[in-house]
Amino acid sequence: MIRILHTADWHIGDFPGPTEAGKNLRALDTLRCIETVVDTSKKMNPDISMISGDIFHQAKVWGSRALDEVGTAIDAIEALARNTKDKVIVMRGTPNHDGEEQFDMLAQYFRDTAIVEIVTEPMVIQCKGLDVACIPGFDRGAFRAQFPGLGKEEEDEVITKELSNICIGLKAEARQDVPVALMAHYTVPGCNAEAGQSTFLQHFEPILPTDALAAADYDLICLGHIHRPQQLQNVKKCFYSGAVNAMNFNDEDQFRGFWIHDMMSAERIESQLILTPYREFLTIHLDDPDVAQINSGAVEFVALTKWKDKIKDKIVRVLYECSLDNNKALNKAVLEKQLLDDGAFHVWEITPAKLSVLADRQNMESQTDPEENLRKYLVEKGYDDEQISHLISKAREIIAVATANNTSALLTGIFEPVSIDVKNYRNYVEEHFDFTDISFCTINGQNGSGKSSLFMDAIMDCLYEEPREGDLTGWIRNDEKARSGSIAFVFNIGEQTFRVTRTRARSGKGTLNLSELEKGEWQDRSCEKYRDTQTRIEQLLGMDSMTFKSCALIMQDQYGLFLQAPKEDRMVILGNLLGLNIYGLMEKAARDTAKVFGAKMRDTKNAITLHEATIASYGDPHTDLIVNEKKMAELRESVNKAKDQEQMELKKLAVMQDAQQKEEALTKEANDLAKEAIDIDLRMKETNKIVETCSVKLSEESEIKERMKEYNETKSVVERTAGPAAQYSVKQAEADRLTQAHRNLSTALELAKQELEKDKQTRNALIAESCNDGESFLKAELYSAKTQEYDTLKHKETEYLVALNQVSAKDREIGRLQGAFDAEAAILKAREGVLKQKTELLKSSGCIDPD
Repeated sequence: MIRILHTADWHIGDFPGPTEAGKNLRALDTLRCIETVVDTSKKMNPDISMISGDIFHQAKVWGSRALDEVGTAIDAIEALARNTKDKVIVMRGTPNHDGEEQFDMLAQYFRDTAIVEIVTEPMVIQCKGLDVACIPGFDRGAFRAQFPGLGKEEEDEVITKELSNICIGLKAEARQDVPVALMAHYTVPGCNAEAGQSTFLQHFEPILPTDALAAADYDLICLGHIHRPQQLQNVKKCFYSGAVNAMNFNDEDQFRGFWIHDMMSAERIESQLILTPYREFLTIHLDDPDVAQINSGAVEFVALTKWKDKIKDKIVRVLYECSLDNNKALNKAVLEKQLLDDGAFHVWEITPAKLSVLADRQNMESQTDPEENLRKYLVEKGYDDEQISHLISKAREIIAVATANNTSALLTGIFEPVSIDVKNYRNYVEEHFDFTDISFCTINGQNGSGKSSLFMDAIMDCLYEEPREGDLTGWIRNDEKARSGSIAFVFNIGEQTFRVTRTRARSGKGTLNLSELEKGEWQDRSCEKYRDTQTRIEQLLGMDSMTFKSCALIMQDQYGLFLQAPKEDRMVILGNLLGLNIYGLMEKAARDTAKVFGAKMRDTKNAITLHEATIASYGDPHTDLIVNEKKMAELRESVNKAKDQEQMELKKLAVMQDAQQKEEALTKEANDLAKEAIDIDLRMKETNKIVETCSVKLSEESEIKERMKEYNETKSVVERTAGPAAQYSVKQAEADRLTQAHRNLSTALELAKQELEKDKQTRNALIAESCNDGESFLKAELYSAKTQEYDTLKHKETEYLVALNQVSAKDREIGRLQGAFDAEAAILKAREGVLKQKTELLKSSGCIDPD
């Protein structure tokens, strides 16, 4: 029994992902997978270990990284050599992965190690009981140096044929008495590629044909290059080792590993797939409600329902479908942090798989008028009607310029060739071919018989004047008698028929005519100038030559022209087909107009600079005005304070006058009370005198008795006087009260007089002070002087306002120019938005490479 360890596609190197202590962690993932290969070899002790190519991930790596990667490969190969009984065969893969320098270093290192074979050219290696035929990856550069001038298709066919010969030839070189195995690093038709789709022979790359493998009849085929481990069903005992580690999302949901083949005999082989600890990839799909929840802050809820406990240590990407508004609001940093917090090893990308932007906008297929599209865009962006009308009025001039130069089709309908007529064209003296009633045909003939000349070159030369030779006289027949040649091509566009006739003389001069068939007569549709007629032809076709050769007339050896063209050229072609070139012309027109306005703005700014310099030469009225206004403010504040002080003094004077009036009223009332008190006092004195007289009389008893009669007589008098006596008592009490009131009033009056005197003195002092120091007069004179100074400043202010109005006029001119520039910028922004929509549409439909 011969035990074979079969591995391939190690791809040692760095990959996009996190780093730690300067080490790429995904490179360490690959190293762990290789260690599994080594550990398995230690347990199972294979007789032969085969590494079928792509040891390294990148060929062009320099410096310490290159040494590290080669060192990693050397360590792994040495470990395999210690565990392998007979041979370790290390075969070079595709040159873009396994560089020549890297394999030179391996060959130099293992040159004295008999057990290790470094293979860079096809050869047969003899092992114990088994021969191994090796076909390493193909170096196209070396092949092209030996076989120059081959086209891509022809080159692939030649290489494939050469691989078939090598495959069969190596089997013939091997020993006949032992089994023979094949190591190769190529695609074999029928294998399952990384994305799970079948790979067919389509001349996209050199292949190892199944008929060659069947003819060679190897006993075991150990392949590299395809990363999916598998056994092919259409080829006997044919295995792809697959990669040891997953590398990108093409590897999602696929296992990774290597094979152990136990060869009991040439007819009996038992194979076992050993899995490696590869890093898994996982795609998370989110819909519009999911994105809306994330935008609302519920990212943890979405995590719980979408990826919780599924992403641990995996490389994750998020593909989401949502509305344009939700996409704009999505904070990808927050989402990425949540994924990493939930255990993701690395977040590869967060990208929209589909945006429902077209569902929110008017479909432009039915209306491609730039002005209408601009209107819809501005409405969508929330501009009001006045702004929209202003912007569109500014854009019309640019749209008109772009429309005049647009090469988009003036007509719509199917393009159909009708006939081609040539005279003295290439190897034709004169020839006519009618395409009428032909829906499909093949044209056969020997090389050089003129098939391509008549049915391809003549049409292109007639419509676009693009000879393959690059010389305008190149297509005239090589005959001295042929002094000139002509091509006439008739074609239909929808219901209309046109004819383009182009002539060319050996001198280089030519003519161009465009005609239209109307009611059986050819009507001239040419322009006055040759170039304008050419432009009109392209407008009728709606395509330039590149677009025409990409979709209408596939030229010989140019069937892949569109696919092989640079991305920019493919975008131009698709733009022409979709009618988007009008926006490119609008961009150019806007750019040209912007240049004109830019020059005008520069001139205006220069004029403003001159005016500012002129104003500055007269001083700085603005600064002077500020200083004087500050002084005026201080003066106004001083005047206001004086007015406030005057009001306070007037209020004090009013209070004093009111107090004087009250004093006079109280004085009069006090005098009246004093007079009344004197009258009461006199009456009291008279009554007291009578009482005293009566008392004397009564004190004399005899006199009383003697005068009893008189008493009795006077009794009636007393009785008669009882009323006045009572009245006297009341008057006495009132007199006492009035006396006290008189005293109180006298005291209050005295105090009031004193206060009044003080107020008079204060007022007199104030008046005297005001009159003596002349402050009011000085303030009045100062106020008059400041008023005159203020009038002078007002005059200067008027002069400044005149200059300021001139500057404002220039500012308004700048504003007008800026408005025009902004309008044009808005149009460019609109174009950019439309182009982005188209690009996303093309990406989602697969028409262009998303990268």
